[in-house]
Amino acid sequence: MERVVDRRIRPHPFALGQVIGAAVVGTATGLFLNLVAVVVFSAGLAAGAAVSAIVCRWRPGFGAAGWKLWIVGSLANPVVLAGAAFSASEYECLLGWKTGWDCLFADIGPFVTGLGLLPPLAGLLARWWAGRAAKAKM
Repeated sequence: MERVVDRRIRPHPFALGQVIGAAVVGTATGLFLNLVAVVVFSAGLAAGAAVSAIVCRWRPGFGAAGWKLWIVGSLANPVVLAGAAFSASEYECLLGWKTGWDCLFADIGPFVTGLGLLPPLAGLLARWWAGRAAKAKM
């Protein structure tokens, strides 16, 4: 009798939840502007969450404590790093030392950084939900 091997690759619930959560956050944010913003925001946040999930798989691992996954998932996201770098470059505007037209988009950095902190929470929620469902089957 032949043994059937299932060769499907199944993503970990944390990684899947993080990427889907990022797409939902990007879509919800883009809805305030237009269709192009929906596509760009959701694709950008989802791509950043995918990179973050790869880093989380390597260190600390998907089975690590939730607080570790949230910290690494947030700090490994390129979108969060780009938002933090933009905020650092516009610190004079953010602190109110400089005003005018040059400071028009200074608030984008903290906003984007804040959006990048949400997807790891969605990943943790998906991991918890999957673990709860697995325990219920036993």
